[in-house]
Amino acid sequence: MNATEPDLSARWKRFAEAHWGKEPAAIPFAPGLAPEQAYGVVAASCAPPDEDAAGVRFATAKQGRLRAPGALLPGHHDPCPDAYRQRLNRQLTGSGWLLTVRQPLWRDFGVWARVRELVCGLWRAVGWPALPVTAELALGEHCTGPDAPAPRPGSFALTWVLSGTMTVRLWPEHTGTEYQLAAGTGDLLYWPAGCRHLDHYLDGCTTLRLVVPARRAAVLTHVRGLLADRMQEDPAYAGGPGVLPFPPPASPDGEIGAAEPVAGAARLFAGLAAGPGTARELRVAWAARRSAAGLEPAPPPRPAVPLHPGLRIRASAELIRVPDGPGRAVWAANGHTLSVEGAAPERVRDVLRSGRALDIRELGHSSRMPVKTLIALLSDLHRLRAIELVDEDGAV
Repeated sequence: MNATEPDLSARWKRFAEAHWGKEPAAIPFAPGLAPEQAYGVVAASCAPPDEDAAGVRFATAKQGRLRAPGALLPGHHDPCPDAYRQRLNRQLTGSGWLLTVRQPLWRDFGVWARVRELVCGLWRAVGWPALPVTAELALGEHCTGPDAPAPRPGSFALTWVLSGTMTVRLWPEHTGTEYQLAAGTGDLLYWPAGCRHLDHYLDGCTTLRLVVPARRAAVLTHVRGLLADRMQEDPAYAGGPGVLPFPPPASPDGEIGAAEPVAGAARLFAGLAAGPGTARELRVAWAARRSAAGLEPAPPPRPAVPLHPGLRIRASAELIRVPDGPGRAVWAANGHTLSVEGAAPERVRDVLRSGRALDIRELGHSSRMPVKTLIALLSDLHRLRAIELVDEDGAV
């Protein structure tokens, strides 16, 4: 990122004051993400066996969305975005095309972290998203988006043009106004919730779009999915409803209720919804989401490396902390969580928050934590990329 963190936060503050929750806008706001970086993530998403995933979509201006784009997706013979564009323009004989990939950022921690750094300043100004943010990368050439016009009126959208040019037509709900926004490399397109939109990808266009749910109905969908997953794991939910008598048997007072498998599922759903397990799961998920700035899924933890007391470390990510009962807490970093217990881990966290480099032996003395236990904790933090190893000169 070219701008320093204070500069970026100040830009987001001005943006929020001028545009947030108001009318659509197109403004200069370079994201600090190169089109080559975006292409690398797109190409990884299109590589076998993931090319058939629901998040990969390919369309042409003449045929619309193709169910099996095959060789039209990036391959090993397309080392860079320019090579890929040139091949497709020859292969499609000038017909426009559009490749979009939904939720691809987790494939490259560097790209994911850059986007998270970019949006953190906005969230500090307007509030942190309570639900996962949908990220989408797109490469297009003289093609209209396959949805005409695309839905999602219940979400707001931020679209950065990483290269080329594009235009967007917008129809805010409850008004007769139509907007047309144009943007080039380094511009940001924004529209609030309640807008239907139609994208037009023009010359050499590469975009990053973030879509954030803005209405309560999205929360219901999220919680319902969480409870449905927990129900599937409950033994009481095993088995199917089978064949049921009709009318169902009556109770002694003659009242006829719902069929028992259905009524039992409703009781299980209500019990799980009201139980402490669900409250804890939502709380832990919020900690992970806050540490990821809403960008889910997060990149997986990296492989473990052996640590020893002579190594020097430094904190490399904010450790989000939420209480989890007497003497217990959940830490979150980079979209992942870690449960800790006792006062010693909290002392470790306090020392790490200073940001200075120190060796593991020194950290053990400061935190009064046995070295063996400390190394186990630091190994977990290193896998979550919350700490980094540093050399004698202090470089990571």
